[in-house]
Amino acid sequence: MASDELDRQLLEAQATLLARVAPDTTVRRVRWMEGETQVFELGDGPPLLLVHGGGDGAYEWVPFMPLLARRHRVLAVDRPGHGLADPFDYEDVDLLRHAVVFLDGILDTLELPTVDLVANSMGGLWSVAFALDRPSRVRRLAIAGHPPGVTRHAPMPLRALGLPIVGKSIGRVMLGNPSREGNRKFWGQVLVAHPERLADELLDVDVAHMRRNRDSTLGLVRRAVGPRGVRRDLLLGERWHALNVPTLFLHGERDAFMSPPVADAWQAISASNPNVRIVAVHDAGHLPWLDAPDAVLDEVERFLA
Repeated sequence: MASDELDRQLLEAQATLLARVAPDTTVRRVRWMEGETQVFELGDGPPLLLVHGGGDGAYEWVPFMPLLARRHRVLAVDRPGHGLADPFDYEDVDLLRHAVVFLDGILDTLELPTVDLVANSMGGLWSVAFALDRPSRVRRLAIAGHPPGVTRHAPMPLRALGLPIVGKSIGRVMLGNPSREGNRKFWGQVLVAHPERLADELLDVDVAHMRRNRDSTLGLVRRAVGPRGVRRDLLLGERWHALNVPTLFLHGERDAFMSPPVADAWQAISASNPNVRIVAVHDAGHLPWLDAPDAVLDEVERFLA
């Protein structure tokens, strides 16, 4: 299918979701050093930048944006190769350095010297890398959903995509024929505790996103995850203990990425770094704001205040 048609399908699905959930949202194109992306903007007040996870786009935040926008100017950005950002080839990319360059460029374009960040999963790793490298630009950091960079643990479906010879073919089969109910099932396995609560409009955007961005998404997953889990160059190790930006880690009690060794590693980080606080969200998965929006909102607002 031609790229223009894939763009049109994603634009239409995105517009339908926004009209239903967050109709006052402004959508605009912005530039960074290596291309263009899009930003959703809603509300007034102190700026709050939302950074999405690995296989999704800024649309994953849309159901949560109206709640945050009661007190904030909420900005949700598509990372390169996701949503309606320009396609991006992640092969051989230094992901941590790339994260700093991208977020630096986005804040410059948005004319934000400093900002609060709320991030999920891979976006959480990017935001921690940015906070370590540019601490003066991050006021506070809330991570909702376990990010890579703590241990090598990754769910089996992601490790299968990282197999050296057949992983790319497996990924193209897995992502080759997305559907609303097929994606709902996958989200229930990996991302949320209650897939039955997901709005059809959100899943329709996810389907259109997957069709448009399959190669970029697979490239990022294969760059980040191998058959034994998260690649070693993404493990932050002792750098977690040097994080001096106030950081809140919100994890769903049913987060598929939170194995017992991962939970132990987080406790060790929190014990050695007084800037890091951990809060569990009851009956929630890897995208906890979709399962328990009120509980996540209360924790985030309390933290940002």
